[in-house]
Order: sequence, then C-alpha cells, then structure tokens
Amino acid sequence: MAELEKVQQIKADLQAQYDEANEKAQILEEKATKTKRKMDQANRLINGLADNKVRWIDDADNFANLKLNLVGDVAKASAFVSYCGPFNTEFRDKLSENYFMKDLIDRNIPCTETLDLTEFLVDQATIGEWNLQGLPTDPLSI
Repeated sequence: MAELEKVQQIKADLQAQYDEANEKAQILEEKATKTKRKMDQANRLINGLADNKVRWIDDADNFANLKLNLVGDVAKASAFVSYCGPFNTEFRDKLSENYFMKDLIDRNIPCTETLDLTEFLVDQATIGEWNLQGLPTDPLSI
C-alpha cells in the first residue's frame, strides 16, 4: 500500500506538471496567435502605405511647385481683383493674359501659366452657397 501511495503521489505530481505545461503551452499559443494577427495587420498597413508612397511623392513635388509659383499667382490674382472688376469676360481675359501674365514673365516672377483665377480666389463650397442664395451662376458673376 505504501508503494501504491508513493506511485499515486508521483502520478499526481506528474499530472500537475503536465497540466501546468499544457496551460503554459495554451497561453503561448494564444500569444503567438495575437502576435501573428498584429503582424498581418502591420503588413497590410505597410503595403497600404507603400501604395501611397508614389502619390505622396507627387504631392510633395506639386506642393514645392505650388510654393514656388505662389508669389506670382497671388500677384496676378491681386491685379485681377484690383483692376478687372468692372469689365466683361473678354476684356478681363485680355488684361489677365496679355498684361498681367506678360509682366510677371518679363520680371522673371515664377507663376502658374494655366492659373484659373476663379478656382484660385474662391472654393466650390462658397460658389455653391452663393447659388443657394440666388446669385447668378455664370463665370463672369462668379
């Protein structure tokens, strides 16, 4: 009986060790699953960001170009607002392109050659608000 009790005690100790090892293995397995899930999410994020890299580089180049041309664009827009208000579209375009743009080029002031003054001076939301208030929607009025 003493030997049987001793063997049962050894068996109980081994079972406790086995249960403890199984519990540790399960915890490690759960951690591995969570880590794998996080790595998959990180890889998806990295791949998504890599796809945007080209767009970001283009945006950075466009921003540098915009910044370079800003002085000339603002000068052209200011001249337009100051001098072109009372004139029709045809004369406004003539002043803007033949005089203001030529002056900027003659003075070597960088500017956007295809600058749309309406888009430069006002955003679409404001134009939409004007339309809702019943103001004319033609380009001359805008």
